[in-house]
Amino acid sequence: MSRRVSVIVLTALLVAGCSAGPDDVVPPGPEGVQPADPLPLDRVVDFSGIASLNAGSNCTGTLIDTGVPDGPAYVLTNGHCVGDVGRSAQRTTIGIEWFGTAEFFRADGNLDATLTVDVVELAYSTMRATDTAVIRLDATLDELADLGVDPVPIAGREPAEGTEVVNVGVPVQDLMHDDWVMRLGECTLGGQHTLIEGAWLWFGVWSNDCPGIIQGSSGSPLLTLDADGVPEQVVAVINTTSGGVTADDGGACAINRPCQVADGVATMVEETSYAQSAAGIGECFDPRSGELALGDGCPLPVSSIWTERGGGSFRGGDLPDATGQLPDVSLVGSQPGRARTVVVPLGDGSACTSPATYDGALDVVLPLAGEDWELFGTVVPVDLPQEEGRYALCAVADDDYDGAASVLFDVDRTPPIVAAGASVEDIGDGAVVVRPHLDPPEITTVRFTWGPPDEVDCTDTDGFRDFFIAPLTLERADLPARYCLYGMDAAGNPTDVVTLEIPAP
Repeated sequence: MSRRVSVIVLTALLVAGCSAGPDDVVPPGPEGVQPADPLPLDRVVDFSGIASLNAGSNCTGTLIDTGVPDGPAYVLTNGHCVGDVGRSAQRTTIGIEWFGTAEFFRADGNLDATLTVDVVELAYSTMRATDTAVIRLDATLDELADLGVDPVPIAGREPAEGTEVVNVGVPVQDLMHDDWVMRLGECTLGGQHTLIEGAWLWFGVWSNDCPGIIQGSSGSPLLTLDADGVPEQVVAVINTTSGGVTADDGGACAINRPCQVADGVATMVEETSYAQSAAGIGECFDPRSGELALGDGCPLPVSSIWTERGGGSFRGGDLPDATGQLPDVSLVGSQPGRARTVVVPLGDGSACTSPATYDGALDVVLPLAGEDWELFGTVVPVDLPQEEGRYALCAVADDDYDGAASVLFDVDRTPPIVAAGASVEDIGDGAVVVRPHLDPPEITTVRFTWGPPDEVDCTDTDGFRDFFIAPLTLERADLPARYCLYGMDAAGNPTDVVTLEIPAP
């Protein structure tokens, strides 16, 4: 569709109108980062293919130009925008019914003339190797084109480092609903990196300096523009940032604190955003039907083996973590068969896809995966080294090395850098409530005891009990009291014991 016709259709939309209601689902994001400036109203037509996406959480997506105008309409976004945070870090989801909406033309000054289209299918989603999803809308590209929505081509190959791009997203964090509008930021691509964040391992991720990356920016495209300032192609998709956090608070590599990996060392680079490569995804669609077609020429990974549970921070050997969980994995596959597993240093993150890695590997039965809430896996104990560092449990089904799983383990023997503590609140009538402080990932669990000051020995931690959710209420008759506690990081390393003397009222 020409830009002239698009302008006419947009004018009609300004009259007819179609808008979505507010939504309270907001994924985590950085604090203290200001959003980019709203997209000028006179540029809305140029970016008509960018949508405010609500298909599990508030994100952004891009209508994909599949090259087949009468084919189905697909939107490119992140896997974590459509439920992959709750799935195995190694799993691929393909072709299931889905829900939600994509809202186009959501721009400042145009909120009475947006276009909302239902999501009907999660065609593809994963956070294995890439944080990418493709969702199908209840429309064809032709039908959307008639309403002024122009799809955007996907880059066929990687751009050069230093390429200038723009980011257009619909951030929502700390904004009123009427301020949930398309915002434009000018950026420069840094380099491509291997990235880890929590349980996830991603390859070829573009660092960038895009401004205002906050909640809702996930899934937003990095676009090259032509000489007229019109989107030329999508080169990458924003999925995470270290903006607003610091590297020295003990939380590096946890969720919302991504780390770049080089030579087995993971380092958090502050004030840096990251975008998953989109290069080649345009080849994932059948040239005749326009339907998603994974396989030859399509760079989207497909896993054949994944975990029901496994990975995380431990102290090495067979020591449990802070929750008492031993290091192990529970393996399932897309097909029943055999699997081989081995623990290796993380290195550059690619070892699990190499046949040589599995020399001398443990051979186990691989059961067929069940539903998400059913546990069928083969449990494989993981004997971690006691040397601090990052490791991967590699698991391959038969000889499908491209579909192998890389389960991340962190051997951490360093005590938390955050001290344990608790607050004491007077609730009246001489009673108090004691609330231990949690500060994940440095303090994820607290253990405590209490009693009369002359009866409690804070140095004897064998009698301490786990703190769950409910704080401790001490009545007037319980006071004075001595309250003792210590915290543990995710690996199970303890803090020093802290003693609180609570006086009588």
